[in-house]
Amino acid sequence: MKTKVRYNSKYAENLKKILLQHINSNMKDYLILSIIFIIGVMIGVVIINNSNEQSKSEINGYINSFVNTIKEEKYEIDRAKLTKISIIENLKIVGIIWVAGSTIIGIPIIYLFIAYKGFSIGYTISAIISSLGVWKRYRLFISIIIFTKYNCNTHNIDVKCKCY
Repeated sequence: MKTKVRYNSKYAENLKKILLQHINSNMKDYLILSIIFIIGVMIGVVIINNSNEQSKSEINGYINSFVNTIKEEKYEIDRAKLTKISIIENLKIVGIIWVAGSTIIGIPIIYLFIAYKGFSIGYTISAIISSLGVWKRYRLFISIIIFTKYNCNTHNIDVKCKCY
């Protein structure tokens, strides 16, 4: 039996008003953090593009072996363990950012974490794009999107995704 969730429009309007007020009052901080994140992404892309041939071949070999392992279905993913590890690691980062934000000396640490996250994303995406061709890249990204969409296991349907 499903329970109905009541929609309290007054509460939602108050929450929306508070969020908009917070965003408007801290727009400068959000802009600075966004710029630092984008700079981190660009540094990650530049590092991959300017790396030597040996590094590129190692990255290509790693990504291609990973895709082949998934393609051959030798790779088992323990979703519960992966989720637990991901939550623990992200809570550590949130804790460090919270403690760093509590002190004036630690505020640059927050900027370094945001730049590192941007660097990681830029490096990873650039490595995938450089190692896989255009067609394989699109199939990989479409497979990832389908996998994450149907991975929720809704209505007891378990869909497996194959990377080509």
